[in-house]
Amino acid sequence: MRDGLRIFDADAHVVYPNDLWARFVEPKYASRIQRDVSTGSDSLPPTVIDGTPTIDPNSLRPELREAVHWTRADMIAKYGDLMFSGFTGDRVAEALAVEGVDLAVIYGPEHEPWFTGIDPEMQAALCRAYSRWGQEMREMSGLRIAVSAPVALADVNLAIQEIDYAYEHLDVRCFWARPDFLYGRNLGDRYYDPIWERLQDLDCAFATHEFQSFNGVTTGTGRYTTFTELHSVLHPMEAQHAIISMICNGVFERFPRLRCAYMEAGCGWLPSWLHRIDEHLELAGAAEFPELTMSATDYFRRNCWISTECDDRFVSDVVRWLGDDHIVFETDFPHPDSKYPHATEHLLALRPDLISMETKQKIVWDNAIDLYRFPAGYLKEV
Repeated sequence: MRDGLRIFDADAHVVYPNDLWARFVEPKYASRIQRDVSTGSDSLPPTVIDGTPTIDPNSLRPELREAVHWTRADMIAKYGDLMFSGFTGDRVAEALAVEGVDLAVIYGPEHEPWFTGIDPEMQAALCRAYSRWGQEMREMSGLRIAVSAPVALADVNLAIQEIDYAYEHLDVRCFWARPDFLYGRNLGDRYYDPIWERLQDLDCAFATHEFQSFNGVTTGTGRYTTFTELHSVLHPMEAQHAIISMICNGVFERFPRLRCAYMEAGCGWLPSWLHRIDEHLELAGAAEFPELTMSATDYFRRNCWISTECDDRFVSDVVRWLGDDHIVFETDFPHPDSKYPHATEHLLALRPDLISMETKQKIVWDNAIDLYRFPAGYLKEV
């Protein structure tokens, strides 16, 4: 709690334990995973699966990590004992409490399940293992943290199997995937319709989340090599791709009860982006997307949420043009651009003449409760 407000971090992260895959992947798959743990718990220990690195080598360049203050020494300086004792559920919950966060949802893993050319069965095994780790994380946190389960996009049948397994056996109640053009498909491709149908029927929220540096093609790869250029374009532009693909290709027309959030992409650009899509649908939509019965803006208002970073003053533009019901708050703990332990302070200090305290209450608590709609008792009552 901070300044009398309950705080729900809708998008947080951890530094993963070195033995995550060794502990939670079935033995038949574990032997195909190699992870360099010689340096101890580090921010990006290289992982190789079936002989393929899962991280873009550019992101491992020492000068890039030094530029964003994300060397091991930097992380120890900022997160201290967590780097030695581990980001376990209880420790992460206590660290977030310093920020004022009462409840949180964790997103990941950033790299391992997503690389180009991954064996679909291996991807499913990684997603299953991560969900097992997530169950342990939630329990160890005293139900203060939930973990969003990754969806195995490479094979839709395996994706459905893993969603069902995570839901029925591991108590997972929210899911996510990368927004990128993966395995030859955008998220609006009808190939993925069984996923949206299942998540709608389960009443579980879905989110997209971009992460820099996985071994595949994303916005900016092959064009930029610096963190400044790559990170500036990657997150918002991939979210924009996901939004236009899912809206224009009728995902929310066919699945009107699906709840979808677009995480860690900023938010100030959203009204203009939706307006641009609406202008093009007005011009060519009848010919190209005749199934649609609503504007892009109206689909978003009904089905979608966007996260705001703590110091994005342009969230006021989203409130002005789209209202304040579908914006959630993220700390981005413990990534290098997180303002931890002052992220909540930054958000609550945004100009009161532009963003009222009532709206801030919605952003830091009410809207996340509405997005996730976890069943009673799933997380600790606050």
